[in-house]
Amino acid sequence: MKRIFAILLTAAMLISAAGCGGASSSGAPAPAASGGSSAASESAPARGNVIMTFGTGDTGGSLYPAGAALSQVWTNNVQGVKCNTQTSTGSFQNVQDVANGEVDVAVATADVVLNGYSGAGKFTQALDNVRVIGAVYTSVSSGVALKSSGMEYVHDLLGKRVAVGPAASATENSTLDAFNVMGISKDNTSLENLGLGDGADSVGDGILDAAFGFAGLPIGGQLNLAATKEIVVLDYTQEEIDKILAGNSAYIQSKIPANTYTGQDKETKTFGVKCLIIVSADMDEALVYDLCKAMNEHTAEMAAGNALLNEMTDPSFLCTNMPIPLHDGAAKYYGEQGLL
Repeated sequence: MKRIFAILLTAAMLISAAGCGGASSSGAPAPAASGGSSAASESAPARGNVIMTFGTGDTGGSLYPAGAALSQVWTNNVQGVKCNTQTSTGSFQNVQDVANGEVDVAVATADVVLNGYSGAGKFTQALDNVRVIGAVYTSVSSGVALKSSGMEYVHDLLGKRVAVGPAASATENSTLDAFNVMGISKDNTSLENLGLGDGADSVGDGILDAAFGFAGLPIGGQLNLAATKEIVVLDYTQEEIDKILAGNSAYIQSKIPANTYTGQDKETKTFGVKCLIIVSADMDEALVYDLCKAMNEHTAEMAAGNALLNEMTDPSFLCTNMPIPLHDGAAKYYGEQGLL
């Protein structure tokens, strides 16, 4: 892993703390990592400095601000931790990077996490060392075009020029899943791999006809487009939604409420998934416990800073209905809180 553990303890302390918990050899109690909780005793040694790398996404989507908010909360509230964000191409890369130790923690959509854990979809092997520690928001499929295009539905894009997100990203995966049920493919439609911000900008510049994102609402790049151009959020028929949901057990029916974007005067049907925080199964249990504690105790603060994270304030959203197992440290914390 890229995380660097600088443990500023004596050899004797390391030996006594090998089980993540006893008193230091000096006999002096160190601060508990989880105030008031039974998981970390008051005699536990102070954690050494831990530098964590957090894989997010491109800056035009929602993975990045979610990761930035969590990184700040953990850096400010978990003893010994400094968390640095890192951009990526999205969920597919993030699952791989967590599994092989390139990053310590990452954000990824539930469908891609499930595929990675199972070795399905674009994953050539099961990455079964990946674990979940919480959910942050629901990613939904959002396709936008200029209102002047006259288009209303996603199926109107047959034969058009469309940004489908970065290659191997959750946006590309979900968009292609949707297009598949409508008979839209690279053989009959121009599909471009662009980031969420660049894709929306290309629609505004008249280079492309539509751009998709699979992220929490509102999607930054699309929000910026709506601020300067009259847009339409493309709708799905219920029959199309039903077929999309039948093709992936991680998908749920969702909606894009009216007025999510400037000038959007009606609600549209869509589909989505939970967006999850993932780590490796071998991450220290006590550290994961403290990360979950800080995350749960500061959800209101994060939601106040970014409406994208409002769903985190519901504890049942935070830790239930996960597609793969919770990390042991996460299960311990949420179990003690009566949330599981």
